[in-house]
Amino acid sequence: MKVTKLGIGIYKVVDNQGTWIAKGPNCNEGGYWNAYDCDNEDDCCTDNNWGNSFKTFKELKKFSQSF
Repeated sequence: MKVTKLGIGIYKVVDNQGTWIAKGPNCNEGGYWNAYDCDNEDDCCTDNNWGNSFKTFKELKKFSQSF
């Protein structure tokens, strides 16, 4: 898993499942981490949101490796 910081609370993750964007509490309502199936932060939307929220980035990364 390769994690690249794009900004405050925004990370691009490349793993064996593909590329996705993680956005943290400063970027989302409710203060949770969310993930999006896209290669670019500007492409994040409700259509490619994973539909799960996590309290920490660590929990999100663990979930990403479960499928």
